[in-house]
Amino acid sequence: MGASAPVPPRVRLVRLRDESARALHASEHLVVRSFNHARLVATLAAGLLLVGFLLVAQMRGQATLAGSLERQSDQDLAIIIEQLTAENNVLRGEVSLLESRLREAGRATEDRARLLNDAARELNALQAIAGLEPAVGPGIVVTISDPERVILPEDIVRVVHELRSGGAEALAVNGVRVTATSGVTMRDGRIELDGTPLAREFEVSAIGTPSDLAQALSLPGGLRSTLSTFPGVTVGVRESEELAVPAGTEHGFVLGVPVEDAR
Repeated sequence: MGASAPVPPRVRLVRLRDESARALHASEHLVVRSFNHARLVATLAAGLLLVGFLLVAQMRGQATLAGSLERQSDQDLAIIIEQLTAENNVLRGEVSLLESRLREAGRATEDRARLLNDAARELNALQAIAGLEPAVGPGIVVTISDPERVILPEDIVRVVHELRSGGAEALAVNGVRVTATSGVTMRDGRIELDGTPLAREFEVSAIGTPSDLAQALSLPGGLRSTLSTFPGVTVGVRESEELAVPAGTEHGFVLGVPVEDAR
């Protein structure tokens, strides 16, 4: 087969002009996408300004070329082809740069969203541990009957500590949530938790691994066996697949000030 005929300069010029138009269209599309992304306005301002100048220059050059192609010599057309080729290369570079920055911005947005979600989950977990949020889950219910009124506040505190040591994540006594600032006191012969009087039929709900919690109370010489030696006191432990404990009362500072606020 013979060698293919050389492409006339005017045909090459027309092809380059069409390629330039396609590159310009791609640049315009990326510019629109960039303006729709508010976070990229500042970082892409310089690139967009350069693309704008190139668009104006290219459009003017195309209008001029359309009317003067027939009057150009082959040497002049070759120079114009080189200029258009260089401009097309610049446009391709701008297109690639804008596409890269858009991809980076998308990844940054996904990373920020993931961090916010992780922070929200951690905050919810901390609020649940602090007793500021309701909690549900498996656990045990400890029922302590005290008809003779021999149970003291420190006995309830010991029950709470034993369950905490056994892995309890949330606790409530007679429907009152136990928080980090909770206190058990005695007033007028009645045991109170955070100021709420408790009936002598105590019901302690503890969320955690049921077997671990039950074992923490049932060890030989442990709290369960000790309380059972008190006159009239009976202790029952029931495992449950799902318990619910309410949120506690949030207590703010009265006299103290957080360190970060005092600076």
